[in-house]
Amino acid sequence: MLPLQYPLINGFLLSWSSIEIAVGPLQAVVLTKSIKYKDARTLGKVYGTSPMKVGRTRGQLDPTGSWEVYRSAWDQIVRDILVAGLGGGVGFGENAITIFVKYAEPSNPTMIVTDILSGVICHSPEGGGSEGTDALTIPFELDIMKIQWGQCSSGASITQLSSQGKAIPGVAVVPTFG
Repeated sequence: MLPLQYPLINGFLLSWSSIEIAVGPLQAVVLTKSIKYKDARTLGKVYGTSPMKVGRTRGQLDPTGSWEVYRSAWDQIVRDILVAGLGGGVGFGENAITIFVKYAEPSNPTMIVTDILSGVICHSPEGGGSEGTDALTIPFELDIMKIQWGQCSSGASITQLSSQGKAIPGVAVVPTFG
């Protein structure tokens, strides 16, 4: 058996700085503090008259997640969803959006891996803040219809962003999402 090969890209492992998150179809890059998502699956278990499990069903998938964005990004998301009418619903928590999470390294800008979160409803936002030097953030929950894991592509690289969320000139080509 071959030893486990780590997912190196020219010697670099993917990290938080390797990620870009965008909301389609406007393709706006969102200034994000954290994003987490999972394909939660509940399996059906069959026991019959035995105390031992004798089988299982495929169960049901219920993809969920959470997203924490900086306050200015939250205002942008709400504006884009409500004003631009993304998703076609009548209110913020009723408009389904698509979120693209792209992973790439500047050392290999032609290798891009994208997770696509489809049919996402953002809900249960938490506002507020506390004393200190940290920027204000808004965490909220994601109800996801489908997650497409690791869609690979080659081509234009991920945009490298500064700490202010602006593209760094000359570092990468503007990405094409979708």
